[in-house]
Amino acid sequence: MGVHGYAAVLIDVVDSRQHLDRESLQRSLTEVAAVVEAMYPALDPFTPTVGDELQGTYATVVSAMVAAVDLRLRLTGTAEIRTAIGWGDIVVHDPDRTPFGQDGPAWWEARAALDEMDAATVRSSYPARMRLAGLAPDAADSAGPSDLSPSPRALPPPTELTIPAVSALRALTTLLDRSLATLDATEAAIVLGDREGVSTAEIARRVGLTASAVSQRRGRNHLREIVVALDQLEGIRT
Repeated sequence: MGVHGYAAVLIDVVDSRQHLDRESLQRSLTEVAAVVEAMYPALDPFTPTVGDELQGTYATVVSAMVAAVDLRLRLTGTAEIRTAIGWGDIVVHDPDRTPFGQDGPAWWEARAALDEMDAATVRSSYPARMRLAGLAPDAADSAGPSDLSPSPRALPPPTELTIPAVSALRALTTLLDRSLATLDATEAAIVLGDREGVSTAEIARRVGLTASAVSQRRGRNHLREIVVALDQLEGIRT
C-alpha cells in the first residue's frame, strides 16, 4: 500500500546572510539551477523564492533526489545547502505561477523537514543537510489520489510511493547526505565528471590535478561508491 503524490523540493542556503558576495551567490544559484534543469527536467524547475531559497516539483522522489544531489555537488565550494523533499499531494491554486501558486501536503512536509534541519543544526556536530519527508505509516489508507487539487490539474497524474520504498529511500538519503558532507569542491567535481562519463585525464584538467592524483582521491574518499549509488538511484523509476 502507498499514497499517490509528487515530490516538492525546498533548497535553503546555509548561513546565506554571511556570504561575502550575495549578488554572486544569487547568480550562482540561478546558473547552477538552470544546468540541473537541463539535465534533470522537473515538473516545475528550481526557482528562487524569498531570500536564498529555491523550490521545485518533481514527478517522483527519485528524480527529485537525483536533481537535488546534482545541485548540491555543483554548489560545493560555493554554497552549502539544505534540501528537504516532501512527498504527497500538491494543490495547484494558480497554474500560471508554478511553483509559487501551489500548496498541499507535499509542501507542508518539505517545509517542516527544512525547519527541523535548521533547528537541529546547533545541536549536532554533523547536522543533516538532506531529508525525505512524508508518507507516514497511517497514510497507506489512502491508496489513490486525493481530492485536494482543483480540477483540471495543472500537473500530470500523480505516481504512487509505497511505505517500503520510502523507508529505503530515507535510509539512502541519510547515507548520501553524510557522504556528500565530506566532499570538497575538487572531489565534488570528480564525482560529477565520473557521472558524466568523461575520462580521468579530462577530469584532471578540469580540477587542476594530475590523473594520478584524481585516482588517489577517488579511492581515498570513496568517490566511486558515491557514483555507483547515484547511478543506481537514477535507474529507479519510483
